[in-house]
Amino acid sequence: MRNKYQTALKANLEWFLNSGVCSPRDGSWGVAERVVITKNNDSLGQIYHYFPAWSDYEGYSVIEARRADCNFQFAYQMLLAYEIFDDEKYYKIAENILHYLYHRSGMLNRSDKEYPDAVWNWSHITWHKPLIYFDDNAWACTIQLLIARKYPALDKKFGMKDFAVRLADELLIAFNRTYGNVVPEDKNNWLDPERVWAGRLDLPHWGSLACMALANAYAESRNRKFLEAAKRYHKYLLLNKDRYNNSEKCYALIGAEWSDKYFDDKIFKELIMHFAQAVSNAIDTKIGSISAEHYESPNGKFLLDLIYTVNWALLGLQSARFFMDISSFESKYFRLLNLVVSIQDRSKEKHFRGCWRGMYDLERKEWGGGNCHEGGANSIYTGWTNIPISWVLSFELKNKSMIEY
Repeated sequence: MRNKYQTALKANLEWFLNSGVCSPRDGSWGVAERVVITKNNDSLGQIYHYFPAWSDYEGYSVIEARRADCNFQFAYQMLLAYEIFDDEKYYKIAENILHYLYHRSGMLNRSDKEYPDAVWNWSHITWHKPLIYFDDNAWACTIQLLIARKYPALDKKFGMKDFAVRLADELLIAFNRTYGNVVPEDKNNWLDPERVWAGRLDLPHWGSLACMALANAYAESRNRKFLEAAKRYHKYLLLNKDRYNNSEKCYALIGAEWSDKYFDDKIFKELIMHFAQAVSNAIDTKIGSISAEHYESPNGKFLLDLIYTVNWALLGLQSARFFMDISSFESKYFRLLNLVVSIQDRSKEKHFRGCWRGMYDLERKEWGGGNCHEGGANSIYTGWTNIPISWVLSFELKNKSMIEY
């Protein structure tokens, strides 16, 4: 299967460079959020309304928002590609993307005292008031540190560790005041009372990813308050561990894994075991699918959601399999991975070839299943679909996981 994984990875890298999402191809202006198919897309009006920057092409648009999280994710993938294929082109693209992030995009807060220090705005197109998301900044914090540890020269050039730890300090402040004296059933109690940060911490999509960032920052600063916040949140997860949909279980698994790597407490290992088994149990034994249940995408037993579920299930199970040496669900993990590789788009059009679209209809055996303005078959995401899948393929080729790499 290694040859198939390498072929799939190479095809996906070519999709990034040929589809128009990375224009120019050298990464000097970053990577766009996604491709949107325009034909028969009943969500197109909403997409253009909420994401008002796009380039039109025949049958599709490139949503031009340059997001901090997507660009950090892409830079990290380019460095993995550089290591796997020994091709300097990928390193240069990664370096150019980082230059764009730190010196061109204007998304990093260096001096505005009205907003938290070292946070990243949602996108370069955001105006009037910054959008500071818990999940997006969690990825920005984590990946800055992952790159800085492996590539000291890039850290020195861009100050990645310093910015990441400062960001984690601000994230902790917002996390603690948002957590507060909450009522788990009331989602409004999980919103930042000062309305500076955005995201629902009652859901692992935001809360567990925040813990991922705090754990990685703890490795640099040894701030015990990071551990206290992560333990507190995971106690909440333990009490509510059976109430989450398939998507949220995946985020909870990823957050528990990173927390277990850097924090010494049995609660993290307990939750890894629980959520790894829960995600594994959700995978169909015969065909390797996992049903779509996320609230921002169409739902269905025979729909594969590659924006909010499948990609994160693969990343979480891969790390659990390697890092925790758990083999009871290994066959389920590979069934899902091989299913995903088998449906990789092989169309001749450059905006399709080598990608994974947002949703696949298993009954019809084609891309489909409906659309939402942030989910569904007609959205082809860079950072929230294609990059996580390529991460998984990359780590399979390296015989490691993201956690232990």
